[in-house]
Amino acid sequence: MESDSSEKNQLISAPLWAMGLNAIRELETDFGILASGREEIYGCIFGRDSLIAGIKLLKAYHKTKDGYFLSLVKKVLLNLARMQGKAVNIESGEEPGKIIHEFRKDRHEHLTSRPADPWYLYPDNIMRNFDSVDSTPLFLIAVYRYWQASRDEEFLSQIMPNVNSALDWLLRFGDNNSDGFIDYLFHTDRKFGGLRAQSWMDSAESVFHEDGKDTPYPIAPAEVQGYAYLAMRLWAKHFFNIDAGLSAKLTGFADDLKEKFNQKFIIKDNGGLFIASGLDGNCRPMSSARSSMGHLLWAAQTKELDGLQDCILSDEYIPQAIQRLMAPDLFVPQAGIRTLSSNSSHYDPASYHNGSIWPHDTAMAAGGMENFGYWKEAKSIGDSLKSAWEHFGTPIELFVYNQNGFMEYCGPNGQKACAKQAWSAAAILAKF
Repeated sequence: MESDSSEKNQLISAPLWAMGLNAIRELETDFGILASGREEIYGCIFGRDSLIAGIKLLKAYHKTKDGYFLSLVKKVLLNLARMQGKAVNIESGEEPGKIIHEFRKDRHEHLTSRPADPWYLYPDNIMRNFDSVDSTPLFLIAVYRYWQASRDEEFLSQIMPNVNSALDWLLRFGDNNSDGFIDYLFHTDRKFGGLRAQSWMDSAESVFHEDGKDTPYPIAPAEVQGYAYLAMRLWAKHFFNIDAGLSAKLTGFADDLKEKFNQKFIIKDNGGLFIASGLDGNCRPMSSARSSMGHLLWAAQTKELDGLQDCILSDEYIPQAIQRLMAPDLFVPQAGIRTLSSNSSHYDPASYHNGSIWPHDTAMAAGGMENFGYWKEAKSIGDSLKSAWEHFGTPIELFVYNQNGFMEYCGPNGQKACAKQAWSAAAILAKF
């Protein structure tokens, strides 16, 4: 563990800071923050993207005390609260208390009018899609962190019904097979299209077993357990002197989740350790090493904010998780952390989620290492991201790094990486 203050307090360069801030300002709308530029494919509101970006912007606020970040995060949260699920609709994935995945008032025809598996369009001609298992716990984390930073009691009173609904969703709808983990499935009676993979790595290519066996629903992604654990811990603390019964219920849920996680997701092999990226519906671990294990360290209580260091990983596994993330099959010192180990049979550096590098994802791992005092490792990752952002000259969505160095991502249908991505820009401003 490294705790050198010069590394802890290192600031990102002024040009990169300006690049991140300008991008966030360009992406701001009346509804919050667009996931990508208005003319790009993801130029709309995404719950997950907005919330991860918002949590990063709160970190920027703590370091700068710039009220702009607080006001923007407040707008994000209030608008997502208005879009929160109210009823069960299997065609869109909506459920009471669930936070939206994707919201499009217009420019949705490429999804809703396609000949095969069109996505569901609501009667008001708005596309609302709720195929995201992680937006709801991320919403709970972001609301708590915003209130913690602002002490805005009027905001808290206004949004508390949405908090209660989100907590209720985790407790009632979050676990489809009653195995104790938060998971997702694609309803067998659904007639409309949508996302079959509903974690942040939401491409079908990202869900597999190395031996080629099927991955039956429901799928429980590792990082989502970490988000849910933190959400339960934070709100259990909030309700401790308000509603002792609810506080105890949330505490019990978190205790059980942590115990089960460290039993089922932690796999020791030949003296080493790896963290499964998820469990399938048979509780079989997906053993491929992925960058998302860094999210487990990011979703943490910290001494600075909470008076203690804690995440879903047991303390004994934290040094090993960091060591695993820094291993050469995942970490590229010139570029960042690969989404998938280069040792995997599915590795492809030019893929969307099976070996490409996503700056926001890499930055979350760096932030997680900072949470537990691993400043040297966090700085190494930060340096890799600086070189990537400087190379592309923009807070890019994702990129390829192979034997030829940096390359732009180009998907099988010619889809390019978005040049301006909100959570990438917010990662710059968080300065790790």
